Amino acid sequence: MWLAQSVTGAYRAVKIVWREDFELTRTFHREFLGIQQFEPISRAHPCLVHILHVGWNEQRGFYYCVMELADDAEDGPNFEDIRAYVPRTLGTDMKRHGRLDLTFCRDAGVYLADALHYMHNHGLTHRDIKPSNIIFVGGVCKLADIGLVAGFGERTFVGTEGFVPPEGPGTPQADIYSLGKVLYEMSSGKDRMEFPEIPSNLGDDEWPFWVDLNRVICKACAPDLHERFQTAADFAEALQLVGVSRPESFPRRFARGVALTLAGSILAGAGLTAAKYQKEWAWVMPLPEKPEPPRPEPPRQGKPWQNARGQWFSFARDRHVADLPVEVTTYRLFLEATLRAAEFSVVPYETPDKKIINCVMIPAADADAFCAWMTSRDRQAGRLDMDHEYAWRPAANIARPPGSAARPEWQVIRAQIVRVLYGSVSLDSSPQGADVFNGQLRVGRTPLEMPKVQAGEFDFEIRLPGYKTEHARGTLKEGQAVSFNARLRATGSVVFGKPWENSLGIQMMPLGRAMLAATETRRKDFAEFARSANLPPVEGRVLDEAPDLPVTLVTRAEAAQFCRWLTDRERAKGLLEPDQEYRLPRDDEWSMAAYLPREKGATPAERNMGIEGIYPWGFTSTPPAKTVNLLDKSADPSGKKSIAGYEDGQPGPAPVGSYRADTRGLFDLAGNVWEWVAENWADNAAEGAVRGGAFTTMERTELLASFRRKTGVEERLPDVGFRILLGVAGVPARDEE
Repeated sequence: MWLAQSVTGAYRAVKIVWREDFELTRTFHREFLGIQQFEPISRAHPCLVHILHVGWNEQRGFYYCVMELADDAEDGPNFEDIRAYVPRTLGTDMKRHGRLDLTFCRDAGVYLADALHYMHNHGLTHRDIKPSNIIFVGGVCKLADIGLVAGFGERTFVGTEGFVPPEGPGTPQADIYSLGKVLYEMSSGKDRMEFPEIPSNLGDDEWPFWVDLNRVICKACAPDLHERFQTAADFAEALQLVGVSRPESFPRRFARGVALTLAGSILAGAGLTAAKYQKEWAWVMPLPEKPEPPRPEPPRQGKPWQNARGQWFSFARDRHVADLPVEVTTYRLFLEATLRAAEFSVVPYETPDKKIINCVMIPAADADAFCAWMTSRDRQAGRLDMDHEYAWRPAANIARPPGSAARPEWQVIRAQIVRVLYGSVSLDSSPQGADVFNGQLRVGRTPLEMPKVQAGEFDFEIRLPGYKTEHARGTLKEGQAVSFNARLRATGSVVFGKPWENSLGIQMMPLGRAMLAATETRRKDFAEFARSANLPPVEGRVLDEAPDLPVTLVTRAEAAQFCRWLTDRERAKGLLEPDQEYRLPRDDEWSMAAYLPREKGATPAERNMGIEGIYPWGFTSTPPAKTVNLLDKSADPSGKKSIAGYEDGQPGPAPVGSYRADTRGLFDLAGNVWEWVAENWADNAAEGAVRGGAFTTMERTELLASFRRKTGVEERLPDVGFRILLGVAGVPARDEE
């Protein structure tokens, strides 16, 4: 999915779908035909994402569709910073706001059910309704991800677990079930797997409306499709009646009296009719609003003030001072809330009304931390605004208990409320767009205006991937305005998401959340490592000739050791962050590079050949001429032990990058040499797996993108090498969601 801009300046979403992402070509063609069929239909209902154009590139094997762009999750339809753009979906709304307003849920359900009814009347089903597939455009909620739309009767299993009914997807009733589960998540704040559990945070005023709404949701999500709404129109109509008064039961009406019964029935009937035949819908769904926070009650000059714990403060000169020193009970609350290690003494104190309370004697650092906690706590409780904060001063005339250890740096303290002094800081950088951090908190991007920065010492970090981190430090006085313009120096370090050349000259290409080497590791790359690590010579392993040939005769452990060496080398050069590392690709990451989806199975052995008919070059078992280095007739002119009719011009291994790269800029994923992956073949730690084939490969099954070859981890073979991956420690290349 791409964010694009039209010649008129309007932002659009462009979805590109590649043929090689499909196991079967006919499935790819079916989806394209479904999009073509859906294009004119999509623009005739306000709650379907409008498809503006559909195109096809037969030569490169993809189709694309241009669509409306979703609003920004933060700024709505009028966003300005495309770099910070995040589409507004029901998923983002729920992530930010939790359980959504019940009226909002009902109205959204009515609009979406009506959109489903419109699709179903045109012979189409959606098949993957879930919160992330419901977006907002100009505030209007719309069904999106039309890539799964299909005609009635196309029952290929798609969809998302928990949103798919027991009988499977592909029918109008299945779409109704999915939308019901979406409404359950919206209205309850719970996961659809918890259905039909009741939320625990409903207010008394919300309960009747939620029960009414949940009754409709339960009917939509009935396991037996015969108990479900038969049409989406029925579902929409039932939702419209949620919250509308209904006629009472006969015994209750009789108890209230005939006249009142008739009047109530007439009014309820009028409400039913209005709801049933309502035509003028608003469509626009505003962003859910959080309730207004309690208005702060800050201390006022000359008047006493009470904090959130009921403690009184008296006004003295320019501040409010606590009437009593900090007691041990309050201090223990602070320790428990912050998990701070404790060190203090308990000191008795006689109050003016002759009561004895137990106070604490603490070091200055703990007093500072206590005041910071009290400030945060009272601001959250609405008792303190951002212009005031807690400070402390020693409590006078409190004697240490007899026999206590001499701790002159420890003091009994009184809390006080003081005014926060502010100045302003303006930060810019060249290039712009750098992240600005205050400690671990990201406060924005350059250029950045901060009109209220607390007076005192400050230290802002200015970070931009690929550039040296700079600091804006200083001491700010009240009312002072300070400006910084940092000239960032390029470090040559990696920037994830962009092609990058590392210190060995290896091109690293983006692969999901990681970077994969464009080529197999060369002899000259491994030679640097071997010299640095003082590796002993290996019989047959040549490192000082033909430097661009892939290195072979390496064990899996040696390949992993090379990755650790290169990680340490580039961290020392400042090219990698401490959490970034080189490693061998995992088995699934190698599959991802070969355009395979997630495969069933927990090990390479279980996943082996689980997907048939897909080759790294396409859907035919014989590759196009001179595209990959396999066992061809240049290695076996007789043709008896080579791929029939194929010639690549190389009887042995070829210099890396000799053949055409794929669309991601990766070379030799098929052929040249087998490549180690990180996992064991199965449970035996002595058995590993290699992928991709080599110049020695000719068998059809070994040419499959899903083929793995079992190989001993200590084996050194003349047709086995490796390729490196760069990523963040513990983060796989493929997104896990």
